[in-house]
Amino acid sequence: MRRSTYVSIPVFALVLLTAFGARSLESYSPAQSEQFMDWCTGAKSATESTCSCTLKSVAQTVPAATLAQFLTSQASGGSFNFNASLASTGAMVASSLASCASR
Repeated sequence: MRRSTYVSIPVFALVLLTAFGARSLESYSPAQSEQFMDWCTGAKSATESTCSCTLKSVAQTVPAATLAQFLTSQASGGSFNFNASLASTGAMVASSLASCASR
């Protein structure tokens, strides 16, 4: 009986990490995904496949609220907002765009 207790704790921890640690594209609303794709294919002149790849990549680490804030800042001309979170998100998006474009 004792052995099953030891086995179930790591399995339970793995399930929790998988459920709460990983983000996915489903965390973004359809409107938010569409807004990103419009921005990416329009302002960045990237292909739809590059933008789709980028969105999937960004969805792994950028929370929906942060992406919304980033897209709002881009729509307003990328104003001089020195928010560290936005700067980090911008760098993540740029890196993902470059990586997806080279595939």
